[in-house]
Amino acid sequence: MANETKDVLTSERGDYYHQGVITKLFPSNNTGVVRTESGRELTFSYDLVILCGEAKSALDLKVGEPVGYDLGWTSSGLKITKIKTYPKPPTPGGGADSEGQRS
Repeated sequence: MANETKDVLTSERGDYYHQGVITKLFPSNNTGVVRTESGRELTFSYDLVILCGEAKSALDLKVGEPVGYDLGWTSSGLKITKIKTYPKPPTPGGGADSEGQRS
């Protein structure tokens, strides 16, 4: 008899990050905002956040992008300290970008 139990700490994506969506990016201030699943908005600093996943630089982040995040206490209060980006879902049609290719 297999005893299958689901780990309640894992997200829908199978990792241990909180889930949210990037709602604002301020490149001139090197900051951004993530809206959590509960609707709270938390800030992060480009200089202090650790990136993992698809994005290699804070400049790769896009508004509306779903992310995983981790929190930490800083001298400025509770902030996002780590952001994980996920691979983009395949587009319907499965073909390469056809921009510039006309028949």
